[in-house]
Amino acid sequence: MTKEERQMKKRDMILNGNILKAILVISLPIVFYNICNYLYGIYDMMIVQIAHIGDAADVVVLDQIKNMIQTLGGAIATGGGILIAKRIGEKRIEYAKRSANTLFTIALIIASITLLFIPFAVPFLKLLQTDQSTIDNALGYFNIQMVNLFITTLNVVFIAIEKSKGNTFKIFILNLGVIVIKIGLTTLFAFGPFEGVTITWLAVATMIAQGFMMVVMVILMVLPSNILRITPKSLNLNKEDLKIIIKLSLPVFIGRFLFHFGKVYLNSIATVTYGKMVVGALGISNTMAGLPTNIINSFEDGGSTIVSQNYGNGNGKRIMRFYFINMILVSSISLIALIILFILKGNVAGFFDGNDEEYRTIIVNIFKWECIDVFFTGISGASNSIFYGFGKTRVTSIMSMVNLFGFRLPTLMILMYGVKMNYEACGIAMFVSNTLAGIITFNLCLIFMLRLKNNYKYKSLFIDNDFLTS
Repeated sequence: MTKEERQMKKRDMILNGNILKAILVISLPIVFYNICNYLYGIYDMMIVQIAHIGDAADVVVLDQIKNMIQTLGGAIATGGGILIAKRIGEKRIEYAKRSANTLFTIALIIASITLLFIPFAVPFLKLLQTDQSTIDNALGYFNIQMVNLFITTLNVVFIAIEKSKGNTFKIFILNLGVIVIKIGLTTLFAFGPFEGVTITWLAVATMIAQGFMMVVMVILMVLPSNILRITPKSLNLNKEDLKIIIKLSLPVFIGRFLFHFGKVYLNSIATVTYGKMVVGALGISNTMAGLPTNIINSFEDGGSTIVSQNYGNGNGKRIMRFYFINMILVSSISLIALIILFILKGNVAGFFDGNDEEYRTIIVNIFKWECIDVFFTGISGASNSIFYGFGKTRVTSIMSMVNLFGFRLPTLMILMYGVKMNYEACGIAMFVSNTLAGIITFNLCLIFMLRLKNNYKYKSLFIDNDFLTS
């Protein structure tokens, strides 16, 4: 069986096979991929504390800034992936190939722009009200992270293209190589025969590991057997594809950018009000909650591919079945994760506290609130897979902004300045915002799905479409 035949077989499974099997086959490799990334993020945080090579708060603050900048590449990948998956579902492979080349061309431009942050790093960080001690201690870390952004922007687009084809197992295998290189180098730098090791060395380890994926990615992209082959000659900025990708990506970018910008702003407020130790604990709490969050995001990503291909193929009834099965699956996983994390919160915090009892107490008091909202994050993620699959990125963008500016910031301000609450206000604000946003997103998606068959725009999805799947 040729690679193209295997690809078509996977497409047939997504469009006609058992839905639960399709969800697991597409999503589980992404789960493992995200967990691998999550684990080496945790490992970095633990190494900083155990090896005493820097301040965890500096890593948290600068990583939030990096994530804010990274939203543009991630948003383009999301929009382009939706378009490619829909065209594969429509069996318009040549159009999908053209879209993939347009997407990668945009990624090259965006990746190059991120390098401009390096010469202007200090004024940029000061503009964001970054603590001076963080700038003094971790400027090198920030600069290397900008180089990482160049590499990961290209990698995330490659992942989006492979995901749109359903090739998520390939993503998992590649990331195993990344995780081995990353953890190996980080361990060597932190505990090997080196002097003057700082957190910058951790960023270098990440850069080398991600560079490995980029090299393999380029080789895979140019192979003649790749049905969405990308070569220097085929790179383009097709106006039709560019317009659709921007239309799908812009709301995602605005929502994610403002959300991450808000988190950077919250970190600066928390630093002034509660001190850097609380900001470090807040970042560790986010990291501890990262395991279920990454699993949820994986089903969101995998689900959107399934929805996009079935949308392109006109399978309305199948999308309805997918929605209910996926919602039950993701909400069950989220509920189990909530219970386990809440029971083990003290034990998990012990991996990050550096044997500092005060630090452990702060981490636990913030995290106990964050882990409670995991269930609502889950139902929100399952709902987003529908919105992304239908290209309704504006809905997810608006909900990201409502989460931060409608719920989180006002709640924190009230607790911080009105009630005069201690640092635990940071955890409560996250709980309130994620819970309310999850409930609203779930209800919006439920209404959309219940009205789908009677919606004039989508009535064609419920017409007998056997000829489309042949």
